[in-house]
Amino acid sequence: MNKISTFIKILPLSIALFLSGLNAQAQRSVIKKPPTHQDIFMAKMKMPIPTTMANGVVEFGKSFRGNPYPKSKIDTTRRADGSVKLQPISAEVLVVNLRLFDCVTFVENMIALTQTRRSKQPSLDVFKGYLAKVRYRNAEIDYAARFHYFSDWLFENEKRGILKNITQEIGGEVFHKTVFYMSLKKDTMYGNMADPGTFARMQKVENDITNREKYFIPKDKVADIEFKIKDGDIIGITNRLDGMDMAHAGIALWQNGCLYMLHASSQFRQVLVTDVPLVDYLARNKSQTGIMVGRLVN
Repeated sequence: MNKISTFIKILPLSIALFLSGLNAQAQRSVIKKPPTHQDIFMAKMKMPIPTTMANGVVEFGKSFRGNPYPKSKIDTTRRADGSVKLQPISAEVLVVNLRLFDCVTFVENMIALTQTRRSKQPSLDVFKGYLAKVRYRNAEIDYAARFHYFSDWLFENEKRGILKNITQEIGGEVFHKTVFYMSLKKDTMYGNMADPGTFARMQKVENDITNREKYFIPKDKVADIEFKIKDGDIIGITNRLDGMDMAHAGIALWQNGCLYMLHASSQFRQVLVTDVPLVDYLARNKSQTGIMVGRLVN
């Protein structure tokens, strides 16, 4: 009788433990793996076909709000002698990442997604083709062929008919800037620049950009011309940094009668709309000097 009594007493506890185990197993089974880039791409291809390129980059851009900004790929760890550990040399590949965006890759991916969705046979391979064309000179997957300077990005993508740089026609002034940041940092930051061939090619690119006629809207004049900017225009923000032309990029977005910017923010580490209108955003950033504007071609 004692054994039966003991069994009866512990039976509810055994059942409870058994059910608890089943519940834990069920909870583990519903934990989903993060979606692959293929999954994300296929989901985006179910969105309505954009009527225009501008409409596409805005709608696709909004759908990625909250996506995180990537951690820096540059290892700035200090050595014992105080020097900076160099970023390692790596083979250039077309990176397809629909989870993480910096400011430029955000703009590039939204353009490529829009082009793909409007194509006759959307596919991941078609998307990769568009992404390579918007990111690299002549779609050549090479470190020196990538557009490391955003004014060069605007120039080259205008040449291939993706956009029109409208900065001058909406009131732009000549933008004098000597570009040399990539070659300057070859020993302290960009490992791939240690290759002599890559270094020589990048120096030529920098000289071409420096000698090219460029225009910008000074930030104290943006308020006067902002009515000429439309939803979906590509905004590049110029800066004071020696050797660098642009500091940031995003997509123009009008809300409640004010011009904002949809962008991947390094400050807030995610894709979002600026918390203040573009004019105020520029005013509070002392290193930013003005904007360039590209209008996507339909």
